Amino acid sequence: MRRRRGALAGAAGTAVLLCLGAAVALAAPATIVGQADNTFNQPSYSHDGSTVAQLTVGGSTHNATANATGPDGKALFRSATVSSGNTPVNGTQYLSAGSYPFICTIHPSTMQATLNVIGTGLPRPTVDVAVSSRKLAKVLKKGKLAVKATTTGSPEVKLTAALGKRTIGSGTIPAGGTTGTAKLTKAGKQALAGKAKATVTVTGAIDFGAPDTAKAKLK
Repeated sequence: MRRRRGALAGAAGTAVLLCLGAAVALAAPATIVGQADNTFNQPSYSHDGSTVAQLTVGGSTHNATANATGPDGKALFRSATVSSGNTPVNGTQYLSAGSYPFICTIHPSTMQATLNVIGTGLPRPTVDVAVSSRKLAKVLKKGKLAVKATTTGSPEVKLTAALGKRTIGSGTIPAGGTTGTAKLTKAGKQALAGKAKATVTVTGAIDFGAPDTAKAKLK
Protein backbone atom coordinates (compact mmCIF):
# COMPACT_ATOMS: atom_id res chain seq x y z
CA MET A 1 0.00 0.00 0.00
CA ARG A 2 2.83 2.36 0.89
CA ARG A 3 4.56 1.57 -2.38
CA ARG A 4 1.36 2.35 -4.30
CA ARG A 5 0.92 5.64 -2.48
CA GLY A 6 4.54 6.49 -3.13
CA ALA A 7 4.12 5.72 -6.82
CA LEU A 8 0.98 7.87 -6.99
CA ALA A 9 2.74 10.71 -5.20
CA GLY A 10 5.68 10.41 -7.59
CA ALA A 11 3.36 10.46 -10.60
CA ALA A 12 1.52 13.49 -9.22
CA GLY A 13 4.79 15.28 -8.64
CA THR A 14 5.91 14.49 -12.16
CA ALA A 15 2.61 15.82 -13.54
CA VAL A 16 3.02 19.08 -11.60
CA LEU A 17 6.55 19.51 -12.90
CA LEU A 18 5.40 18.85 -16.44
CA CYS A 19 2.63 21.43 -16.07
CA LEU A 20 5.07 23.94 -14.64
CA GLY A 21 7.47 23.21 -17.47
CA ALA A 22 4.72 23.75 -20.04
CA ALA A 23 3.77 27.06 -18.41
CA VAL A 24 7.38 28.22 -18.48
CA ALA A 25 7.68 27.14 -22.11
CA LEU A 26 4.55 29.10 -22.99
CA ALA A 27 5.62 32.19 -21.04
CA ALA A 28 8.56 32.97 -23.30
CA PRO A 29 9.23 35.29 -26.23
CA ALA A 30 8.23 33.80 -29.57
CA THR A 31 10.88 32.95 -32.13
CA ILE A 32 9.38 33.47 -35.56
CA VAL A 33 11.29 31.79 -38.38
CA GLY A 34 11.21 33.07 -41.94
CA GLN A 35 12.31 30.32 -44.27
CA ALA A 36 14.10 30.24 -47.62
CA ASP A 37 10.93 29.04 -49.37
CA ASN A 38 9.19 32.30 -48.37
CA THR A 39 7.01 30.80 -45.63
CA PHE A 40 6.96 31.00 -41.84
CA ASN A 41 7.91 27.71 -40.20
CA GLN A 42 4.66 27.63 -38.16
CA PRO A 43 1.11 28.90 -38.69
CA SER A 44 1.02 30.26 -35.12
CA TYR A 45 3.38 31.11 -32.26
CA SER A 46 2.89 31.38 -28.50
CA HIS A 47 4.30 34.54 -26.95
CA ASP A 48 4.66 36.14 -23.52
CA GLY A 49 3.20 39.63 -23.90
CA SER A 50 5.82 41.24 -21.64
CA THR A 51 8.72 40.19 -23.85
CA VAL A 52 10.03 41.01 -27.32
CA ALA A 53 9.52 38.35 -29.99
CA GLN A 54 12.40 37.57 -32.33
CA LEU A 55 12.45 37.01 -36.07
CA THR A 56 15.06 34.58 -37.39
CA VAL A 57 15.78 34.55 -41.11
CA GLY A 58 17.77 31.73 -42.64
CA GLY A 59 17.21 32.55 -46.29
CA SER A 60 15.46 35.04 -48.59
CA THR A 61 14.43 38.44 -47.14
CA HIS A 62 11.67 38.74 -44.55
CA ASN A 63 9.99 40.78 -41.84
CA ALA A 64 7.18 40.23 -39.35
CA THR A 65 4.52 42.96 -39.48
CA ALA A 66 1.17 43.01 -37.68
CA ASN A 67 -2.02 43.36 -39.69
CA ALA A 68 -3.54 45.62 -37.04
CA THR A 69 -2.65 49.28 -36.54
CA GLY A 70 -1.28 50.54 -33.22
CA PRO A 71 -1.88 53.82 -31.36
CA ASP A 72 1.00 55.45 -33.26
CA GLY A 73 -0.81 54.88 -36.57
CA LYS A 74 1.72 52.26 -37.70
CA ALA A 75 1.68 48.45 -37.56
CA LEU A 76 0.87 47.24 -34.03
CA PHE A 77 4.21 45.40 -34.00
CA ARG A 78 6.92 45.20 -36.66
CA SER A 79 10.44 44.06 -37.30
CA ALA A 80 13.14 45.29 -39.60
CA THR A 81 13.45 43.58 -42.98
CA VAL A 82 16.51 41.34 -42.93
CA SER A 83 18.12 38.74 -45.17
CA SER A 84 19.81 36.69 -42.43
CA GLY A 85 20.22 36.45 -38.66
CA ASN A 86 17.95 37.66 -35.87
CA THR A 87 16.04 40.90 -35.39
CA PRO A 88 13.54 41.99 -32.70
CA VAL A 89 9.85 42.24 -33.47
CA ASN A 90 9.30 45.52 -31.69
CA GLY A 91 5.95 46.26 -30.10
CA THR A 92 5.27 42.67 -29.07
CA GLN A 93 6.24 43.57 -25.49
CA TYR A 94 3.11 45.74 -25.17
CA LEU A 95 0.52 43.20 -26.31
CA SER A 96 -2.30 42.03 -24.07
CA ALA A 97 -3.58 38.47 -24.21
CA GLY A 98 -5.15 37.61 -27.55
CA SER A 99 -4.41 36.50 -31.11
CA TYR A 100 -2.70 38.84 -33.57
CA PRO A 101 -2.36 37.99 -37.29
CA PHE A 102 0.82 39.15 -39.01
CA ILE A 103 2.55 38.86 -42.37
CA CYS A 104 5.84 39.39 -44.10
CA THR A 105 5.18 42.47 -46.23
CA ILE A 106 7.69 41.22 -48.81
CA HIS A 107 5.79 37.93 -49.30
CA PRO A 108 2.23 38.62 -48.02
CA SER A 109 0.54 35.87 -50.03
CA THR A 110 2.69 33.02 -48.67
CA MET A 111 3.80 34.34 -45.29
CA GLN A 112 0.86 34.71 -42.93
CA ALA A 113 0.78 33.59 -39.31
CA THR A 114 -0.71 34.40 -35.89
CA LEU A 115 0.94 35.48 -32.66
CA ASN A 116 -0.97 34.03 -29.70
CA VAL A 117 -0.17 36.17 -26.67
CA ILE A 118 -0.50 35.06 -23.05
CA GLY A 119 0.11 37.10 -19.93
CA THR A 120 0.06 40.88 -19.61
CA GLY A 121 2.07 43.21 -21.78
CA LEU A 122 4.26 46.05 -20.52
CA PRO A 123 2.74 49.55 -20.24
CA ARG A 124 2.96 51.44 -23.51
CA PRO A 125 5.22 54.50 -23.68
CA THR A 126 3.48 57.86 -23.28
CA VAL A 127 4.30 61.44 -24.21
CA ASP A 128 3.04 64.84 -23.08
CA VAL A 129 4.28 67.86 -25.04
CA ALA A 130 4.20 71.58 -24.28
CA VAL A 131 5.32 74.52 -26.37
CA SER A 132 7.70 76.80 -24.47
CA SER A 133 7.85 79.57 -27.07
CA ARG A 134 5.54 82.54 -26.58
CA LYS A 135 7.12 85.43 -28.52
CA LEU A 136 6.34 85.38 -32.23
CA ALA A 137 9.24 87.70 -33.06
CA LYS A 138 11.70 85.44 -31.23
CA VAL A 139 10.38 82.36 -33.03
CA LEU A 140 10.83 84.07 -36.40
CA LYS A 141 14.30 85.31 -35.52
CA LYS A 142 15.54 81.90 -34.36
CA GLY A 143 13.51 79.98 -36.91
CA LYS A 144 12.27 77.40 -34.43
CA LEU A 145 9.78 76.61 -31.70
CA ALA A 146 11.02 75.44 -28.31
CA VAL A 147 9.25 72.33 -27.06
CA LYS A 148 9.25 70.32 -23.83
CA ALA A 149 8.25 66.67 -23.58
CA THR A 150 7.46 64.46 -20.60
CA THR A 151 7.62 60.77 -21.45
CA THR A 152 7.51 57.30 -19.93
CA GLY A 153 9.84 54.72 -21.34
CA SER A 154 12.23 57.43 -22.61
CA PRO A 155 11.25 57.13 -26.30
CA GLU A 156 12.44 59.37 -29.11
CA VAL A 157 9.83 62.07 -29.79
CA LYS A 158 9.22 63.26 -33.33
CA LEU A 159 7.85 66.80 -33.47
CA THR A 160 5.59 68.33 -36.10
CA ALA A 161 4.55 71.99 -35.92
CA ALA A 162 1.50 73.30 -37.72
CA LEU A 163 -0.36 76.54 -38.36
CA GLY A 164 -3.93 75.46 -38.93
CA LYS A 165 -3.68 72.51 -41.33
CA ARG A 166 -0.35 73.64 -42.76
CA THR A 167 2.86 72.00 -41.52
CA ILE A 168 5.40 74.70 -40.72
CA GLY A 169 8.24 72.79 -39.03
CA SER A 170 9.58 69.58 -37.58
CA GLY A 171 12.22 68.25 -35.20
CA THR A 172 13.20 65.49 -32.80
CA ILE A 173 13.74 65.12 -29.08
CA PRO A 174 16.28 62.29 -28.66
CA ALA A 175 15.44 59.25 -26.55
CA GLY A 176 15.82 60.18 -22.89
CA GLY A 177 15.67 63.92 -23.63
CA THR A 178 13.12 66.43 -22.32
CA THR A 179 13.60 69.45 -24.57
CA GLY A 180 13.96 70.08 -28.27
CA THR A 181 12.91 72.32 -31.12
CA ALA A 182 10.71 72.19 -34.17
CA LYS A 183 12.68 73.95 -36.89
CA LEU A 184 10.56 76.10 -39.17
CA THR A 185 10.58 75.45 -42.88
CA LYS A 186 11.01 78.34 -45.29
CA ALA A 187 7.31 78.17 -46.06
CA GLY A 188 6.61 78.02 -42.34
CA LYS A 189 8.51 81.25 -41.72
CA GLN A 190 6.63 82.91 -44.55
CA ALA A 191 3.31 81.75 -43.10
CA LEU A 192 4.13 83.38 -39.75
CA ALA A 193 5.81 86.50 -41.09
CA GLY A 194 3.77 89.67 -40.88
CA LYS A 195 1.32 88.29 -38.33
CA ALA A 196 0.71 90.11 -35.07
CA LYS A 197 -0.19 86.84 -33.39
CA ALA A 198 -0.64 83.20 -34.30
CA THR A 199 -1.83 79.98 -32.69
CA VAL A 200 0.44 77.05 -33.49
CA THR A 201 0.14 73.38 -32.61
CA VAL A 202 2.96 70.92 -32.01
CA THR A 203 2.42 67.18 -32.11
CA GLY A 204 4.82 64.77 -30.42
CA ALA A 205 4.76 61.27 -31.90
CA ILE A 206 6.39 58.18 -30.36
CA ASP A 207 6.73 54.59 -31.49
CA PHE A 208 4.05 52.23 -30.14
CA GLY A 209 2.30 54.94 -28.09
CA ALA A 210 -0.38 57.54 -28.73
CA PRO A 211 0.78 61.00 -29.92
CA ASP A 212 0.12 64.19 -27.99
CA THR A 213 -0.65 67.68 -29.32
CA ALA A 214 -0.19 71.04 -27.61
CA LYS A 215 -1.25 74.54 -28.66
CA ALA A 216 0.52 77.83 -28.07
CA LYS A 217 -0.50 81.42 -28.76
CA LEU A 218 2.38 83.42 -30.11
CA LYS A 219 2.26 87.20 -29.74
